[in-house]
Amino acid sequence: MPSSKFRDMWTSGKFAIDRKNKHVVDEREEIEAIAALKELIPQQSKAVYTDLQKRRGQETGRWLKELSAETPDDKAVANQFQQAQSKAADNFESVRIWIDALFQEFGGLTYVFNENAVGGDLFVSSERPSVLETRDDTVWYKPVSRIYQGRLTTRFWSLAVKGDEKRIAIYLFPNEMTLGFKAGDYADNVLPPILVAEPAQMNGRSTWTIQGEEAAIAMMGPLAKELFGDLIRVASGKMEQSELFNSHKHGAPKLGENVAVGYDAGAQQAAPQDHPAQNINIDSYSLSDACDILDKVVDRELQKIYKAAAGTTPGTPQAANARKQISAVEAFRMKVVDAFENYAHESHAILAGEMADIAEDPVLAK
Repeated sequence: MPSSKFRDMWTSGKFAIDRKNKHVVDEREEIEAIAALKELIPQQSKAVYTDLQKRRGQETGRWLKELSAETPDDKAVANQFQQAQSKAADNFESVRIWIDALFQEFGGLTYVFNENAVGGDLFVSSERPSVLETRDDTVWYKPVSRIYQGRLTTRFWSLAVKGDEKRIAIYLFPNEMTLGFKAGDYADNVLPPILVAEPAQMNGRSTWTIQGEEAAIAMMGPLAKELFGDLIRVASGKMEQSELFNSHKHGAPKLGENVAVGYDAGAQQAAPQDHPAQNINIDSYSLSDACDILDKVVDRELQKIYKAAAGTTPGTPQAANARKQISAVEAFRMKVVDAFENYAHESHAILAGEMADIAEDPVLAK
């Protein structure tokens, strides 16, 4: 059976570790679930991912140090975020400003990149950061914990940015692991972040550091390009060593130019197929099938909008309207994805609970 986005998402739900309904998680079950998920990663992507983890751990700090000597391209935007950060009431507010600055850069990169990637597996969707609050009801005195989280997704891979008062962590993982990631099932020894930013004091001011080097707001442009490139390199399973740590003056990541040079864009540019409602036998379709069809229709709509946007002049009302339209369609797509993720998570949790009840009831067990 060919792979499909929402069917894979549904299937991955059975690997989720239900920590809420089990006081003790069976270690063997956890190991088997994580191994099953990791087997879904293509070998090429796995090799690039492993290489990136090593390089980000060893070389990003040095790259940031060298970058600090360069002059950022856009001082106005950086200064706006920097001023807001200097007035932040607490660490969590500083986290939000740092991540918002990063995702503002991601927004521009996504727009440029998708002009080349629409219709292929590398098309990037952006989920704007939001605050997620959780409370441990089993401990009455434990306060609400807050995280600020956003993500970029291709068809098969996600890049997530998650921050709290103590750190900002950046993760790369296959989309099948999204449900478990959102539920907090994976500790760092299972799914380690590729980068971690930590709060620090430098020259009498609060800032964020990566591997001991400052990751200031002014560096968000080049840092966003590096991270965006990481997602594309892993998702395509292609990487040229020269692509890493390029000068931010080289422009936005583009297929076949400064990101995933070995990637053949034409090989995966399959045109979405039409699925007229009147020709569909709904009795043979599941919710995941229906969402996959909707996803293809959204791809087709985005392809039309991007094609129209390519003929507009930057800065004109037509270009601004095209961006708004793309943003609206993207927001719709992410709401569908989020809704299906929640549905899959809750449904599998209910099924797991029913199976546990049957196992404990001697009458039902017969």
